[in-house]
Amino acid sequence: MEGTSNTEIEVKVALVEWRDYEKLLRSMTTPEANFTQFNSYLDDDRRSLREAHIMLRAREIKFPVGAAKGLGKPPVTITAKRRRSSDRGVFISEEHEQVMPFDEWTDFAIGREPLDTKGHVFRWLKSQVDHGDLKVLGQTVNERYKVRSDVFVLEVDFTKFPDGSKEVEIECETIWPDVAKTHIEELCAKLGIQTRLQEKGKYARFLEKTEGVRNYPG
Repeated sequence: MEGTSNTEIEVKVALVEWRDYEKLLRSMTTPEANFTQFNSYLDDDRRSLREAHIMLRAREIKFPVGAAKGLGKPPVTITAKRRRSSDRGVFISEEHEQVMPFDEWTDFAIGREPLDTKGHVFRWLKSQVDHGDLKVLGQTVNERYKVRSDVFVLEVDFTKFPDGSKEVEIECETIWPDVAKTHIEELCAKLGIQTRLQEKGKYARFLEKTEGVRNYPG
């Protein structure tokens, strides 16, 4: 299974009140895409990946009814990510990705088959850390709306965490992070929506909410 590696530069701006996301979406153009992401995070019993500051995620995507008719079930994207820096809402990460057939992932998730660790991501993992058998730690469910705003494509994420908490943030992957950050802040200010610069990525917040880990970088 081949894959890709890249450096991701991303802006993250959180809404102080998650319920404001409906007001935000009503003010914007029709989303170019809308889908639900089921994000399963993996590690071994020793939390070897966490200690190496590596996030490993399997992402399933589900489209609204009728939106992907005839396309079948999209493959699951396996992502390994290590944060290089995070500063005032700008996150820079090393990212490695590959895809896995949906049925193969499902067989592992329900305990029918062991995890297939062939491919680009797992080779990279093995070069970075000595880890044991991987298992699913838990899952977040994220409703994503991709909306064009000026020259940027913004991702409005409504995330539900395992503890029942809900958060909304606006993300933008761009080579002009400071310009994008200002654009997002001004857009929300015009609507009377309070924002704050995100300090932690979704995985760091997942660990904090599920395992009480408060020092995972980014």
